[in-house]
Amino acid sequence: MTASRDVNRHGLKIAFFYEGLKPGGVEHMIANLSHELLARGHSLTLILAGSPTDQDYRVAPDVDIHWLRHPTSSARGTIGPLAKLLRAGKYDIVLSAMPQFNNAAVLGRILSRTKARNVLTERTNPQADYVRLKGWKQKAWHKAAAIAYPFASEIVAVSGGLADSLARFAGLNRGRITVIYNPAYRSQTYSDADIATLAHPWTRDGKGPVIVGAGRLVEQKDFATLIHAMAQVEQQPPVRAVILGEGPLRTDLEALVVSLGIGDRVALPGFVPDINPSIIASGFFVLSSGWEGFGNVLIEALSSGASIVTTDCPDGPREIVADGRFGTLVPVGDATAMAAAITEMIRSPAPRDRQIERARAFSIPIACDQYEAVFRRALGVRV
Repeated sequence: MTASRDVNRHGLKIAFFYEGLKPGGVEHMIANLSHELLARGHSLTLILAGSPTDQDYRVAPDVDIHWLRHPTSSARGTIGPLAKLLRAGKYDIVLSAMPQFNNAAVLGRILSRTKARNVLTERTNPQADYVRLKGWKQKAWHKAAAIAYPFASEIVAVSGGLADSLARFAGLNRGRITVIYNPAYRSQTYSDADIATLAHPWTRDGKGPVIVGAGRLVEQKDFATLIHAMAQVEQQPPVRAVILGEGPLRTDLEALVVSLGIGDRVALPGFVPDINPSIIASGFFVLSSGWEGFGNVLIEALSSGASIVTTDCPDGPREIVADGRFGTLVPVGDATAMAAAITEMIRSPAPRDRQIERARAFSIPIACDQYEAVFRRALGVRV
């Protein structure tokens, strides 16, 4: 690879290294970008540590996928096979995400002895993840970002707040980190029949306002605060909430709903492939997270024209709702403030067209332009 290569005229060979394609922010990003990268003449190969599942996001059909099928999807356990694939593929760019896979991508690229360039992307607050890891090996590997990241050609964070957090965590110069927002916007083209079939029944039964929450049932998403807030919302007809997603805290959250006596007002129907019909039918969305790296689901809510209440958590939501212009910000873990914001949101919904227009700022073409600029810099190509 020479500095004279023109990225605009010659497509790049890009390898993306991560765990898999099951629902999540990283997977959503690469699924969305895959179509645009191919349309611009690049080739994309996914090198994935784990195994496919029946819930995987769909990527563009011309994307090559190598499943390494490690039994625990371990990043460390796939460094050798990764290096071998990079050597055989002769890639220009090795794109990766999250500390454990970014560290492995750097080591795999070095072991491959190729001219590929590492572009690392950070998707969630590394310090928040670090303090919740179990065992010294996991913690040491996570903290190894301070050693591995300086060997990358380019580093990307999905929000300004996250870039600041990463710089502190890994001891990096903040100027080395480029902010590229996730390409989470897509225009909504659902018919009335689609909504009637795909939206949760509560959102279309005409029995009063319904808010939607969505995400894995894990500590990070803090749905317990949303459930406590629902117990405090006093309005007639009663406000109901549908929390879409699955995860290890299901039993705890279901018990909380019962203990608060709001089983007729909070539903946890589990994972659904497409949350947008429910958000469109509802018109109201709440994000209750304790921390994020960005908050793709807020872009989906904006794309659906929904009014929004979100915690002012690190990192991303404040930037997405532009300091409160496109959604109400409440403190993390404050159920009383969230209940008040939900009540006000229902009384005074945001203009639907304004919300959709904000979502367009997070489009796939915009993000792809920015990634191509990062790839140029990584390869030493003059713009």
